[in-house]
Amino acid sequence: MINLLRSEWIKLRTVTMNWVLAIIAVAFPLLVTLLTAFFSGDDAGFNTRDLASVLTGTTVVTALLCGVIAAASITSEFGFGTIRPTFAATPQRIEVIIAKGVVVVAATTLLATAVMLIGWLAGSNIAGSRGATIDLADVPTAIPAMVGVVVLTALMSLAGYGFGLITRSTPIAVSILIVWPLIAEGLVGALLSVVTGNDNIGVWMPFQAGIRLVLVESFGDGGPSRVVSGGYFGAVVLALVALGSWAVDRRDA
Repeated sequence: MINLLRSEWIKLRTVTMNWVLAIIAVAFPLLVTLLTAFFSGDDAGFNTRDLASVLTGTTVVTALLCGVIAAASITSEFGFGTIRPTFAATPQRIEVIIAKGVVVVAATTLLATAVMLIGWLAGSNIAGSRGATIDLADVPTAIPAMVGVVVLTALMSLAGYGFGLITRSTPIAVSILIVWPLIAEGLVGALLSVVTGNDNIGVWMPFQAGIRLVLVESFGDGGPSRVVSGGYFGAVVLALVALGSWAVDRRDA
């Protein structure tokens, strides 16, 4: 297993697309957060909640891009046929699936953690130098939201990995990962709300529930709590990965 992990790490870090996506995933939330802290730090109303909301809100993009990296890590192997020698060298396919999943989730989780730490430390210092009062103790939900970003990134990576295992196609897997949570899920949720008469059903859609992990605002909208949201989304993601693993193990490479 150690050799498999090393092999998958080499594959992950030697693909140019992964570096490009990782740079964007890091740069986007940091640029938005630091620029907001600089230009809004001298506003009288700018506070800890505002800074935390900007940082955690923009990292949803980071989570989605990490999901794309995870999806491409498996679909590209099927696309170029490099998965065949891998499976030939390791007949127990589940070991390859586990190793690849562990490596990509570990890498994206570390990336999200770095974004949170750098974004908060640099953003709070910049805002503080501009006259804003930034103190995590003022907003009890700020730290849980930041931890939620890391959890969401890990789960979104697993979701992308699961879609990749199921579809074996980079365009299809990436399209589903981007279009479903950002567009389709909202439409489906709105339709179900009309049909059932329940206005809160939209927040129970899997990816919408997952995104609730990063909310700094209080959970008073009748939807699931942060813990319930994470558990629910995590269960859906694990089901996707389990289905994809089963499909890869049963089908020809």
